[in-house]
Amino acid sequence: MNKEAILKNGALDEELAEKGYVVVPFLSAETVQDLKAFFYQEQPHDIPGFYASAHSMDLDFRGRMNQKIKNSFESAIESYFQNCEALGGSFVVKTNKQKERLHPHQDWNIVDENKYRSFNIWVPLVDLNQQNGAIRVLEKSHLWGANFRGPNIPDDRQEQLEKIWEEMSTLHMKAGEALIYDHRLYHASYPNLTEEYRLACVFGIKPKEAQMYYYFGNKGKIEQYKSSVDFFMKGDIQKGPEILEKIAVFNPPKQTRSSNFFDKIVGLFSRK
Repeated sequence: MNKEAILKNGALDEELAEKGYVVVPFLSAETVQDLKAFFYQEQPHDIPGFYASAHSMDLDFRGRMNQKIKNSFESAIESYFQNCEALGGSFVVKTNKQKERLHPHQDWNIVDENKYRSFNIWVPLVDLNQQNGAIRVLEKSHLWGANFRGPNIPDDRQEQLEKIWEEMSTLHMKAGEALIYDHRLYHASYPNLTEEYRLACVFGIKPKEAQMYYYFGNKGKIEQYKSSVDFFMKGDIQKGPEILEKIAVFNPPKQTRSSNFFDKIVGLFSRK
């Protein structure tokens, strides 16, 4: 894998590589308030339990939300990152209509992870606590081995998700802080039990030279498609096989699902 530094600060970059995430100051209080005001001005009237503006089928709305986040994040991205391409942004909302937690999961592959790493910048616009949907992470879970993630691709660790949840740490982040995390890192969140929206912004980052890909499960095989920022920000992400160029088909890597294997892997990579 390409080990080129992603973050300008060497100590932070080393921490990101080792733990799979870092939390850093990112947005000013004024920028946080500006983003919140923009969201509430532009938001749809009825928001479900969990909502992301990037999933809207209204392309004009999706584009406005993305551009606002991109403009607001630009200075901080420039100060922290190097040799990277800023991708797209989305407002992410958790309301009290969703009674269940967001279960542990990894984000989709968007690059060839045998060669490159890709990341999200996740910034809450409210202070987080266990009552309003604080995020949880499992340190070093990005090191558990290669896998493919995307539509129709099941998580072979599905049976171990409760154990993963138990091993996670809760991040009591403040509004404007950024969780920068590897897309391979297992993360989750508590339900929002309050009346206020748990409002956040998320933005993708990848190395400049890394080609974007889209991975799709089809009859037990993994299909790899050439992708782009435009596809993820302007296209229907569930229709990739219909509109993207397929370049390869893989057998999924074999994963061991046993509890003993999980206990061993957690022991090897445990922070404790």
